[in-house]
Parts: sequence; C-alpha cells; structure tokens
Amino acid sequence: MSKIMVMAKLRLNDANLLEDWKAVSAQIDRDLVGVDGFISRDVVQADDGLIYCILKWESKAQQEKFMEELMARTDEESMAIMVEFARVVNVEEMSKEFLAIV
Repeated sequence: MSKIMVMAKLRLNDANLLEDWKAVSAQIDRDLVGVDGFISRDVVQADDGLIYCILKWESKAQQEKFMEELMARTDEESMAIMVEFARVVNVEEMSKEFLAIV
C-alpha cells in the first residue's frame, strides 16, 4: 500500500462564516483522531478565499473506508455536523483530488 494525500478544495458560502468553519474543522479533527490509517490533516486558506484541506493517509482503501463509515452515520451528533458543514461550505463547488506520496 502506498501512502496518499487527499486535497479537498472548498469555498465558504459566505466569507463571514470563517469562524463557523473553524468550529466545523475542529470537529473534523476530533473525528479523525485514532482512525485507522489516518496520518495528518492541515487546513490552509488561499488569498482568493479558497480553503484547502490536506489529509495524509496510509492508503486510499483506509481513506475510503473512513468516508463510507462517515456517510453511513445516522446518530444525531453526526447528522448535526453534516448539516452545519453544508450550511458553512459550498458543497456543490467542493472538489477532491487523490495524490500518491512518493
């Protein structure tokens, strides 16, 4: 298995939602702690307002397994986080790229 980097690019629904994004981002960090295969996550913002989430994983299979489990969650807390994410982030413009770490 080769390590991968996932680069997610997103834009906030409104520039005034940056503090709300930081709260959502902190929750994402908490959710990733201890997940099998997860290495690290960094978040940066470009001058044009785009936000890049850079996640490193031991393998694409581990990342995909986490995403499947995440999307299958139905508990109230998880659903609230997903609703908040969609309120803050323009999910229609969000993109994700997988890159092999060499």
